[in-house]
Amino acid sequence: MITVLNDYAENLTDLLDLDGEMAQFEYLIEVGRNASEFNESERIIKNEMSGCLAKVWILQNKEDNRYYYSGDSNAAIVKGLVTIITEAMSGHTQKEIKEIKYQAVYNLGLGVGLTSRRQVGMMAMIDHIKKLSGAKPYPHEFNSKFEKGKT
Repeated sequence: MITVLNDYAENLTDLLDLDGEMAQFEYLIEVGRNASEFNESERIIKNEMSGCLAKVWILQNKEDNRYYYSGDSNAAIVKGLVTIITEAMSGHTQKEIKEIKYQAVYNLGLGVGLTSRRQVGMMAMIDHIKKLSGAKPYPHEFNSKFEKGKT
């Protein structure tokens, strides 16, 4: 995860320093444009995540106890962000995914305008992936443990 995020962070920081936040927006749009697009059978409620104003879909594939993700969105900038997060979180075990912190979002070096609008959505993407992998319980699972006295 660190290598993938470091590469994106370096590009985003360089763009912010050279050309400002608009260059970061353009870069994220380009990242999303270069990512594969989901077909309509993948853009279903089952694959949709909450916590983001745009529609975001995330697919999970498990091979040899490692999880791989792909994402899509109906918003260009968000598609770039979900592409970065899904690439960064791919190839890890459930235990490794559980240990991923929100600091990953801050490490991207996004400009203030971009961060303030997208940061919570990116953290929601991390949480959603943790839930998909079983590294974090879904709220209904958490509540049912307490209802049954299982803590």
